[in-house]
Amino acid sequence: MGEIEGALSQHPDVKETVVVVREDTPGYRRLLAYLVLKQKQVTVEELRCFLKQQLPAHMVPSAFVMLDSLPLTPNGKIDRRALPKPDLSAISREAKAIAPRTPTDELIVAI
Repeated sequence: MGEIEGALSQHPDVKETVVVVREDTPGYRRLLAYLVLKQKQVTVEELRCFLKQQLPAHMVPSAFVMLDSLPLTPNGKIDRRALPKPDLSAISREAKAIAPRTPTDELIVAI
């Protein structure tokens, strides 16, 4: 997670970030990035493209959650348990279907 957080922190519009693995649906884990942005608004697609230039595809979070501030524990550390559950409908809208490209792909889709 530290490598992903470090890469996100290098983006000029990102003020703070924390990356976690969430398992809201049993057996289905997601890599999520929680961000506090500076003044300028940045799109999820811009963040995703930025990370793809620095990290392997499997390290790019499946969702980005923008926050006004990160929740903190009484001693000032990031409270990962208090991070909000992501809007799953927004995550599914972000995912784009890819049409089958080979005969094998067509067979798998048919199944």
